[in-house]
Amino acid sequence: MTTDPTAPTVNIGTILLEPARWATPKRATCRVADWLDRFRDAGFDGMELWEYHASALEASTFPVAVYNAYCGFDGPSAAARAHALEDIGRLRAQGVKFNVGGDVARRREYGRNLREWVAALPGNCRPLCECHGGTIVETPEAARAFMDDTEVDCGIIVHAFTGTEDLLRAWLDLFGSAVELVHVQIRDAGRFLRLDEAPALARRRLAMLREARFRGAYTLEFTKGTSTERDNPEALWREALVDLAFLREHA
Repeated sequence: MTTDPTAPTVNIGTILLEPARWATPKRATCRVADWLDRFRDAGFDGMELWEYHASALEASTFPVAVYNAYCGFDGPSAAARAHALEDIGRLRAQGVKFNVGGDVARRREYGRNLREWVAALPGNCRPLCECHGGTIVETPEAARAFMDDTEVDCGIIVHAFTGTEDLLRAWLDLFGSAVELVHVQIRDAGRFLRLDEAPALARRRLAMLREARFRGAYTLEFTKGTSTERDNPEALWREALVDLAFLREHA
């Protein structure tokens, strides 16, 4: 872990290492317990633990900075929400990433269930909304309206290296210090790249975050090699270390 108090927090997303991340059904093939010492020795501050990796992890000697939950917020997803709460408590997660659904007609239902779920989180666990495409909060304006109507206090996750500068600026303008986590991935024509392969774009987005006084954390979500013949934990780990070095130098 970094000892520089001014350095940003950088987490390793365990989904980055998982070749079966998009399998149907989703399943874990990477044993995260075997990687904890490597995460620490490489200088990561914590991990964003993919929900499907949690079941094989009885306890963690490395901080679970974020539990990456995939539970829904409609009525039928109550059991999945309860399961996520159990994992969060068991692993003492400091934060939890969540997504709301994409059905505008269920907006109130999502809000009601989200309020109840957030109220049930351990007091030291920060809820973090990933405002993903395909959800009812995929735009800054829609997310602002939903959070205001739902009256849930949560942080916002942005994908600072994808989309336009205007879009990132809109997130930062509308949410300010509530933007608390950046998911790090960068693509060109559908291919995942390392940050140093698009250095001008990456440095500019990092400068925008600094100008907005961003004080949150970064999670390495995907890197070069994802969805290619090199999509295996060891190859992806080597690429992630280059991304970590880039963030340490430029963030």
